[in-house]
Amino acid sequence: MGASRLPAAVLAAAGDRRGGAMEVAATALDGLLEVAADPPLLSAAVAALLAGQPAMAPVWHLARAARGPDPPSALAALRRTLHADADAAVAAASAWLRRRLEGHPGAVATVSHSSLVDRVLARVAAEPEVEGDPVVGVVGADAIGPGALLNAAGTGELAARVPALVVATAVKLVPAEVFGRLGGPGFEVVPLEALAVVVLGSEVLSPAEAGRRAAGLG
Repeated sequence: MGASRLPAAVLAAAGDRRGGAMEVAATALDGLLEVAADPPLLSAAVAALLAGQPAMAPVWHLARAARGPDPPSALAALRRTLHADADAAVAAASAWLRRRLEGHPGAVATVSHSSLVDRVLARVAAEPEVEGDPVVGVVGADAIGPGALLNAAGTGELAARVPALVVATAVKLVPAEVFGRLGGPGFEVVPLEALAVVVLGSEVLSPAEAGRRAAGLG
């Protein structure tokens, strides 16, 4: 099926190399909802997203919803929760970061672009590390598997230097068989045990608990 028939939002999401995973997912969902009642076109749109964004866990969740028994309802439900979960994650991560900085004042370090990380830093009025030693790190996640995190290169080095907070939502969780297929240039796999805490929506979890939830999806 020709790409010319695919919604512009799907093509934009599949080709986005600058936006964070949540931004890409929101755009992709808008496009999928346009063709949710057209099974052949929906299937082609999902294939384009999976090919264009092989490192992003949310795309797997979109594909699973689109391939279910009631794609319009499943995709609409996912769209409704996407922003609510993101808002909850920002609030929970901001509260954790404030408490951390009150006890350990200093700079905050991060890697790459993440809309959730940007919102947390703005809410706490924390500036990413410019000079001097950071005391805490805040990172996003492109995927969280049972034992590891997939994110931009440099995440592992940051987590080795300072306690690192991961701010994410449930659409970043994937089971082991999916996590093993994700990745690409510019990404790296970091063991969950190297991280300090994982925020999923409104919940502040240990990395081990986040991994157990990812495993449960299998």
